Amino acid sequence: MTPILRLLMVCSVIMLLISHASADAATWRFASPQTRLFRPLLADPTETRFGFYPYLNKNRLEGDIGGSWEAFDVSWDDSQQTRLRFGLHAGVFTLLRKDGVTYPLDTVDFLIGIHTDVQRGLFTGRFEFTHVSAHLADGFKGTRPSITYSREYFTLYGAYQWPYIRLYTSLRLSNHAIPDTRRWRLQAGGELISGRLFGHIPRGYIAYDLRFFRDNGAVANQTIQAGFLIHNTARTGLRLALIVHTGRNEHGQFHDLNDQYMGLGLFFDL
Repeated sequence: MTPILRLLMVCSVIMLLISHASADAATWRFASPQTRLFRPLLADPTETRFGFYPYLNKNRLEGDIGGSWEAFDVSWDDSQQTRLRFGLHAGVFTLLRKDGVTYPLDTVDFLIGIHTDVQRGLFTGRFEFTHVSAHLADGFKGTRPSITYSREYFTLYGAYQWPYIRLYTSLRLSNHAIPDTRRWRLQAGGELISGRLFGHIPRGYIAYDLRFFRDNGAVANQTIQAGFLIHNTARTGLRLALIVHTGRNEHGQFHDLNDQYMGLGLFFDL
């Protein structure tokens, strides 16, 4: 079964389930500016996002371009304020090497997928189907040969949100993976966000993300972010962060290499 056919099947199932909802009890909105119901995870480096961060302990720079577009939203008038939102997400994750005053591109990962978010009271969830491929770039000067890196996977997320704390977990299963590694992934983490500092817009935050999988043995990737959110009431704006990562490299071409780094990040949360 081709990736396109699998994608169409997933879309058809989602649309079939939604079509059984009572039209009289639901309110539909199509292609209107909306943010995700399941907000992107702050510390997860595999989330689609727009930003960059230079490493403090290596001559490297990460640059990411990505986000999501919400196709439609449906809500039900019940005591729990149930909502369902369907959309598309895509991202490009680049790794650059500092070489004097230039930054040659070493590798790039491409991601595209569809998602369905749900919100009911303080609970939010996300189901997605995603394709990822990774490629060495012409700026890479190492001796490591290029490999074919391609995979599709399904991921189910769940999170519970209190006023200042969010805890989450996820399970990912790959139905196709080249090379045959990281067939599954368990994830857990949390985010602590303060109230407005000094009565104004900035908020302080700290976020921790743990991803457990098998890639030539059991691996635990850990990422911590701490910094400031300069967001408006729609939760969009700038994010300034100190980032610490331990575990394996998250870029597909270097998936089996250990990677520990510290960086300073600037993200545009759209």
